[in-house]
This record gives sequence, C-alpha cells and structure tokens, in this order.
Amino acid sequence: MAEAKRVSEENQDKNLEMEGFETFFESEELSPIEGATTRGDEVMQHQMEKLVGKLSELITLSVDQRLETSKISNQLIDNQRQLIATQQILIKLMERSIELTRHVTSIEERLPGVFELPRVVESLRQRVAQLEGIETR
Repeated sequence: MAEAKRVSEENQDKNLEMEGFETFFESEELSPIEGATTRGDEVMQHQMEKLVGKLSELITLSVDQRLETSKISNQLIDNQRQLIATQQILIKLMERSIELTRHVTSIEERLPGVFELPRVVESLRQRVAQLEGIETR
C-alpha cells in the first residue's frame, strides 16, 4: 500500500505561505493614503461637476426646445384658423360670383330683345302712321 504524504512535524504549526502577508494589509489600513486617493477624489468631484453642468445644459436646452415647439405649435394652430377663415371667405365669394354669373346670363338672354326694340318701335310707328293715314316723309 502506498504511504500517505508525510507532513513534517516542524511545519505543522506554521503556515509559511501567509507569513507577513497579513501585516502588509494591516499596515495599509493604519496609514492614511492621501496621495492617490485625494487626487482621485478631486478628479471625481471635478468630473461630477462637469457632468452636472452638462446635464443642466441639456435640461435647459430641452426646456427651450419644448418652449419653441410650443410656440411653433401655437403659430401653426393660428395659421390653420386663418386658413380656414380665408377658405370660408373664398367659398362665400365663389357663391356670390355664381349668383352674379346667373344674373348676367339672364340679362344676356334678354339683350337680343332689347336690341330689337328700336326696330320694333320704328315698325310700330310706321304701322300707326299708315292706319291713321299720315304720310311719313
């Protein structure tokens, strides 16, 4: 049978792998680290301030764009109302134009009769003169 690994009796109480390792971290905890951490905090604070500034600029820009969009929307609504009012006026004018065209057409239909009136009157005058026996020229 194979023999189990022997553990030396001298090293049983000591763990050589961790020797001095704990003291390294203990000394780090006790000594304040000012160099890298302080600088990192300052950089982080500066970056946070820049980011907050940019965020506030974006919010301001967003609000400005919304206000501008609202103004444009209101202007568009006003323009649409004016367009509708103009279209209604145009429709009324077209209706009036159609009425006037009908009236002019009816007058034009009567015009040939009006143009014939001088001849009819002359013809009637001559006829009356003949009946009364009056000579004309």
